[in-house]
Amino acid sequence: MRAIFYFFTFFIFVLYITSCVPNTDTQSTEINLSLADTELQKIIDLQDKQDISGLYTYFRSPDPAYRYYSVLAFGSIKNVVTYDSLFKMLKDPVLEVRAAAAYALGQTGNTKITDRIIAAFNGRDTLEVDNIYNANILEAVGKTGNESDLKAIATVKTYRSTDTFLLLGQMRSIYNFSLRKILTDEGTSRVVDLLYQKSIPSEVRTLAASYLGRNKTLNLSLFKVRLIEVFSREDDPNIRMALALAFGNSKDIDFLPTLKSRLITETDYRVKCNIVRAMAIFPYAEVRDILLSNLKNDNIHIASTAADAILINGIVEDVPEYARYDTIGIPWQVRAKMNGAVLTHTALYFTKSKTAFSQRVLKNLKESIDDYAKAAYVNALSRDPYNYILLGQLYTEEKSQIVKLATLEGLGNILRNPLFFKAFGNGFGRVKGEILATLINAVSSGDVGQIAVASSILKEPSLIFKEWIRDPAFMKEALAKLTLPRDIESYNELKSAISYIEGTKFEPEVVKHNHPIDWTFVQLSSDTTVAAIKTSQGLIRVKLDRINAPATVANFIVLVNEKFYNNKIFHRVVPNFVIQTGCPRGDGYGSQDYTIRSELPQKYFDSEGYIGMASAGNHTESTQWFITHSPAPHLNGNYTIFGKVVEGMDIVHKIQVGDKINEIILVK
Repeated sequence: MRAIFYFFTFFIFVLYITSCVPNTDTQSTEINLSLADTELQKIIDLQDKQDISGLYTYFRSPDPAYRYYSVLAFGSIKNVVTYDSLFKMLKDPVLEVRAAAAYALGQTGNTKITDRIIAAFNGRDTLEVDNIYNANILEAVGKTGNESDLKAIATVKTYRSTDTFLLLGQMRSIYNFSLRKILTDEGTSRVVDLLYQKSIPSEVRTLAASYLGRNKTLNLSLFKVRLIEVFSREDDPNIRMALALAFGNSKDIDFLPTLKSRLITETDYRVKCNIVRAMAIFPYAEVRDILLSNLKNDNIHIASTAADAILINGIVEDVPEYARYDTIGIPWQVRAKMNGAVLTHTALYFTKSKTAFSQRVLKNLKESIDDYAKAAYVNALSRDPYNYILLGQLYTEEKSQIVKLATLEGLGNILRNPLFFKAFGNGFGRVKGEILATLINAVSSGDVGQIAVASSILKEPSLIFKEWIRDPAFMKEALAKLTLPRDIESYNELKSAISYIEGTKFEPEVVKHNHPIDWTFVQLSSDTTVAAIKTSQGLIRVKLDRINAPATVANFIVLVNEKFYNNKIFHRVVPNFVIQTGCPRGDGYGSQDYTIRSELPQKYFDSEGYIGMASAGNHTESTQWFITHSPAPHLNGNYTIFGKVVEGMDIVHKIQVGDKINEIILVK
């Protein structure tokens, strides 16, 4: 039945009518949103409390703004039990309310309601007024449907290039399927068709390219000619950077000449980063000279990415060349990775050489005054399994939690090293036991970062610690000492590790509502309020989005007024992805003594410069946030967007780990 429905391009009429929909003869259809409206504040408070029953009462409101906000609230709540009431709102007389209901249904992720979502598609809308609603229906099916639904959606080719909403809905649907690991040849073929046509809206083509760049198992052999043509002619860097990754993921050597040629002429560092990333997948001999030459690139993101590629894909014959980079003036972000490349690619039995070079790395570590540089050199040391003793000593001696966490992560690297058993032979059990003792100390330390890192290692099935830990009492004792909601990330990591050791099903702890919205601080802002973020690299100006994320903006304003962010470090930088800050510890495991709710309306990470809340899962946000370098559609619907950079993207691109926020000033 689904196939018949789809192949007739969704010409289905909704078969049910509900009594919950207001009468259009007597009620307004215009949506006016004002956060000064106390009734609207009540609705947002109900969303914040996840009070489902309270929100339902607004479904019959004569004011479409109240219906819209109450329906859209369920897109953030994501409760699977709400679908019956949301389906009724698909017949609301106001288009925006219907569209919000369709979006919220998709956000539930409920795979049992796909047929009903499909049936709600308005295929008889000859005037095309429902295109935005229908687009949301398509998007929702991508979050709930199965492989046959994907095939059916992908084979619809009747949308014109001017049908922007429908094309976006179709592409978002296919992309959402891919995030759920549902891929078909029909889906990929449709994606390539959309990408190839220059008349297709740019946001659709960008998402199509992202689909190709993100999925590593696609067979692109049938599309090589067209994709190379698009890559060569394309003006949009967002499309070029995604296609570069797609070419690398394909492992098809036919794409390599195009990548090499483009790297020479490319002016956007983000595209260059992705080309270099792609080259890490191709045979090393084909890309060696390019990777080595880019180690001294003036752009630190490109140089660091080239070092990553060599770390992954280098060879033993080039180890002397890698070692040479320890003697020249290059940033620690590159030097540390090249140190790691030496230890990674030196033959295991060259123990004297590796020991001598490890001492050079240790010297680099000791001479560093930056904890993040020290952590990078610890990571380099972890590339040699024999350095487990050295890492254990560093864990004991180092005072910095950032370095301690790096040593624990390094011990995890050693355990995962494919040469671990070969390195220690019959003595591997003794070595693993010594590492386990350090991990136990970390869990018992009471430090949330150490607990999280050690737990992530202990629960890794490939390391089979289940057979080594007979009594997880020490883990339960550590769990009992953690404070909720502040330590929710570490709590769930440790709880998950305990479940693995005991062989029980893991049920993550859900944070209860603990931090009401302070509307006083919402009113301190306006729809034009800008946060001027003064960093050690320069000024970044972000326009805050209080309409779509009022609770998050209120929390941000409170922290700014308390000068919480002054001197906070950018502790995480992923080239051509994000910069992240706001951690009071500087290692990513810090927060305040509260959490706030995720706010997930229909906002998309469809370009660079979005500011979003970092989290350990929905509704666990507190103080940390990130800014995107480029489109990041895989974050859509899961991470709160509360602003957009309006000035200073060049500064965002300059930020490196260790850079600071000097202060943040709010400008109305």
